[in-house]
Amino acid sequence: MRKLLLIVLLGLVDVSHAQAQVIRVAGTIKDDGGKPVRGATITAENPDQTPPRLTATSNDKGQFGFIGVRRGLWTISVDAPGFEAIRFRRQVSTGRQEPIDVRMARTVTAVALPLDGVSGSDIHQRIDRAESLASSGDLDGAILAWREVLSKVPALTSVYLQLGALYERKPDAERAIASYRRLLELEPGNAKAIAAIDRLNKQF
Repeated sequence: MRKLLLIVLLGLVDVSHAQAQVIRVAGTIKDDGGKPVRGATITAENPDQTPPRLTATSNDKGQFGFIGVRRGLWTISVDAPGFEAIRFRRQVSTGRQEPIDVRMARTVTAVALPLDGVSGSDIHQRIDRAESLASSGDLDGAILAWREVLSKVPALTSVYLQLGALYERKPDAERAIASYRRLLELEPGNAKAIAAIDRLNKQF
């Protein structure tokens, strides 16, 4: 009986470990010509997991990655200025994950980014800094860094999604909703902003 009980307990531990296992999901974002898309916002959502929402930004090689993804069916959204938004589902299981390779089609009228007097490398460095601060847990520093990016490139409206997500982590629902509403003013009908506001209104 003792041996049987031990086997059962070990089995439960293995199941618990598998359920708690976190997984890394990575990929690349490119345009329809195969060139990397820098600064795309990638969001993974699964209301049945904790956390239910993960956000990443593609680097200068179009690469991105999520760490801490749990098993289940995730909805992946990709947004980038000047490109058609993409939304699809991805089943995540244990073991090695196949990379997510996304090709984005440009919009009919590309969004012009006002970069007069601002170098592309400077913007990239500011984005990297904002992401690094967010990853380290310095939410206030990350918010300030993203606002600096927005002040340099106002057309990069996806920054409001980053701000909203950071305010949700604080948590500061009022400022999070304000960020999403500001995005809706600039991009009426933005599905991610609408969904975020609806989710927050139900919680509070």
